[in-house]
Amino acid sequence: MTDADKTAAELHELMFYVQRCIRYHMRRTAFFMRWGRFTAFVGVIFGSAAVTALLANAPSFFVTVSALLVTLASATDLVVGTGQRAWLHNDLRKRYLDIEAEVLACASPVPEDLMRKLKSQIRRIEADEPPTLPALELLARDDVIRSLYTKEEAAAYLCKLSWFKRTTAHWFDWDTSNA
Repeated sequence: MTDADKTAAELHELMFYVQRCIRYHMRRTAFFMRWGRFTAFVGVIFGSAAVTALLANAPSFFVTVSALLVTLASATDLVVGTGQRAWLHNDLRKRYLDIEAEVLACASPVPEDLMRKLKSQIRRIEADEPPTLPALELLARDDVIRSLYTKEEAAAYLCKLSWFKRTTAHWFDWDTSNA
């Protein structure tokens, strides 16, 4: 393998990693934005005077459940900090996009000093990242594979996560060693 081949392979690995991180943080941002909107919706609907008036004649169970829903949704949103987390992941995504743009703007082959600089920038971003969720990382990896390869070529590289792990990837730190 020549030096040019090694540099090309290193660049491909770096770009794949950056694109996976972009998609990972895009998924996290979207998840926290949806979660925040849902809790706001629950608070507005079940906390509104109209619904309260409608439930006034309902059995006490419905009134209690309605109040409990608003309390749980609001408390969860407050404790988890969905808005702050959405902004954090969006900021991390933008920082990875800056790295991708820098590589795309560079003439080929990428100079060794630029590769070192980019890797250093990536490490600084990683220092600001919260712990990652392995199942979600695999889903982001699959997104990148689908974007780079044809459907037939991609099929050989896609991970095999169960539907349950895919669905709950944002909530649980799944063991993905067999995926």
